[in-house]
Amino acid sequence: MKTPNFTLRHYQTDFIRELGMSVLHNKRVIACAPTGSGKTKCFIQIAYNAIQKGRPVIIISDAIKIFDQIINEAGGTAIADGIKHVDIFPNQLYIAMAQTLTRRPAIIEQFNLVEPKPIIIIDEAHIGTTSNIVRKLNENNDALLVGFTATPDARVAKHLPELYKDCIVACQVDDLIQSGNLCSYKHHARDKAGVDLLQLRNGEFTEASQNDAFNRQEVYDGLQEDLNKFKFSKAMIFVSSIKHCEDLHEQLTNDGFLCTRYHSKLPNADYELAKFTKLNQANICISVGSLTKGFDYPDIDLVVLMRATTSLPLYLQMIGRGSRPTTTKKFFEVIDYGDNWKRHGLYWDNRDWKEMWKQTKKNRAREGQGVAPITMCIECMAIIPAKQKICEYCGCEQPITEKELQQGELIEVTAHYNSLVGKQISDLTPTELAIYAKLKSKQRFAARIAKAKEQKTPGFLPAFASAMGYKQGWADIQISQIGAAPIEFADIRLR
Repeated sequence: MKTPNFTLRHYQTDFIRELGMSVLHNKRVIACAPTGSGKTKCFIQIAYNAIQKGRPVIIISDAIKIFDQIINEAGGTAIADGIKHVDIFPNQLYIAMAQTLTRRPAIIEQFNLVEPKPIIIIDEAHIGTTSNIVRKLNENNDALLVGFTATPDARVAKHLPELYKDCIVACQVDDLIQSGNLCSYKHHARDKAGVDLLQLRNGEFTEASQNDAFNRQEVYDGLQEDLNKFKFSKAMIFVSSIKHCEDLHEQLTNDGFLCTRYHSKLPNADYELAKFTKLNQANICISVGSLTKGFDYPDIDLVVLMRATTSLPLYLQMIGRGSRPTTTKKFFEVIDYGDNWKRHGLYWDNRDWKEMWKQTKKNRAREGQGVAPITMCIECMAIIPAKQKICEYCGCEQPITEKELQQGELIEVTAHYNSLVGKQISDLTPTELAIYAKLKSKQRFAARIAKAKEQKTPGFLPAFASAMGYKQGWADIQISQIGAAPIEFADIRLR
């Protein structure tokens, strides 16, 4: 394989180190890395480290765009359409398309026999199509398995607790927003769709009921109003069926919008997508599901959810299409016609993936797992954290509930945080750092910063511990772990 020619960020290095320790102990580990965290660089580095130690590595993807990206960045031997046979050797890298590898039992058998045992790296591990390949590649249960995914939610991906034994989380979406690797966003709710018409079957809303709810004139009128109202460069509209995709494309085109569409049954799909991405013939693209992953087009600054889903991974993937930053895009906007925000919360919420990947059948039906409380602004209908008393989009003051009046400390902390926005995290006082840690659930990150500050300003870490409500013994232990080498951290500007 090619020698990696990139520099890892500090959290990627920590992530890879923690993954390595867990793999040695558990053998089968989920690597949870959100969009924008550089997961491709992480698993290329893992592959490089393994090959240096003599192990063969196979990276498996089910998306051709991602497969091509890995081949271009890492090199290695391709196992894809047209490749009938390859010989498997130690200390070599193999990149496989899942669909091809499924039809190559002789290659799978070689991986089961090779010594030392291979490291199997799965991209988009939450997708069930790769689970059978994993079982075949690891029939003796002695291979090392690392499954990369941004959304290890066992309520949807029921194979995860069967195949894996641990989950290591690189970072949360909000970490990447704060560091500028992803854009912040505004989430708007729309109630013109007939959400009450939706019907569930096998855990998801049926295509027929989604057509009844969203493919109606009054909903289209609302969409047309929004597309004229919102300023955008490029917009993605997600629908639930090919029929709705074609109907909506015809309506928008007839009404003068520059739009195209992309779905699995379209004979000239690549050309239609090029109208949106390269030819500048369309600024709106309607998609069913093909572009929810493996499609990075940073110019997208408006995402319209003209569908409903019970799947948290699908919800986050759709919104994530707008999250890539550019030099001119500071935030993107989401218009949610399907009440998805009520089921799944906000894109930037911190989610407890370390628990969600192994949820039992008993609690799979719970909605909003790991989601911070949110509400709709009474004035502009933007979705905002429930603890935020002033809407950041229109400035409207939200009413305080009786319950919140009994939680004065939380309201005070929120008010204090507003004064932190725009500051470098390295400039925070111990009390301000504690406010950030509590509100954003960043206790470990804040503790690292406090230790780094203690190296230059003795007394900072005990003051931080006091503001956090920690016992004195905690500060003593942290101080004893501080060495002479400077402690590095991402000096983000709070947003």
